[in-house]
Amino acid sequence: MKLLVGLGNPGNKYKGNRHNTGFMVLDAYVAEAGLVWKFSQDWMCYFVKDGEVVFMKPDTFMNDSGSAVANVAGFFKVKREDVLVIYDDLDLPFGKIRLSFDGLSAGHKGIDSIMQGLAGVDFGRLRIGIGRPTHADVDRNPSARTLDASEYVLEDFSEADQKQLPMVIKLAHEAIVSYLADGVEATMNKFN
Repeated sequence: MKLLVGLGNPGNKYKGNRHNTGFMVLDAYVAEAGLVWKFSQDWMCYFVKDGEVVFMKPDTFMNDSGSAVANVAGFFKVKREDVLVIYDDLDLPFGKIRLSFDGLSAGHKGIDSIMQGLAGVDFGRLRIGIGRPTHADVDRNPSARTLDASEYVLEDFSEADQKQLPMVIKLAHEAIVSYLADGVEATMNKFN
């Protein structure tokens, strides 16, 4: 069994936020596969099982994702090394993706929570670059009040980035297909 986790924050208020990139990627993947999300209050998530793969979006806030991921992984008996978490990364330029296995969280509180929930670091990560806020972002977008990263991730993508977002989601979709077919290492070699 494999478990693919998209990270984000629940609710319409956060729907278009940069921090919801993991949700966006999995929503697009699940829709294209013709699957339908189910909600589990016990597991605190939306999920769908397709053969030997479970897709999930925690319905907790980003920083508390670990308990929901641990619940689903435990129920479906998914080993930690068969978990792939899809999420936004400030340290990658917008539109770049990187696949990695294990390592630290680089300050991403959702990953910190999952490391705690799964009691280890040896799981896959598909990081989707959102870039860091720049002075140009603040000048161009009045809602981007500061260069503060914690505010930046909770803002919607800029208009320019929104135009490119479907291509980024498509690239992440291709990486997921490769991961499911060929595993982490082959996918890393192909997309990194």
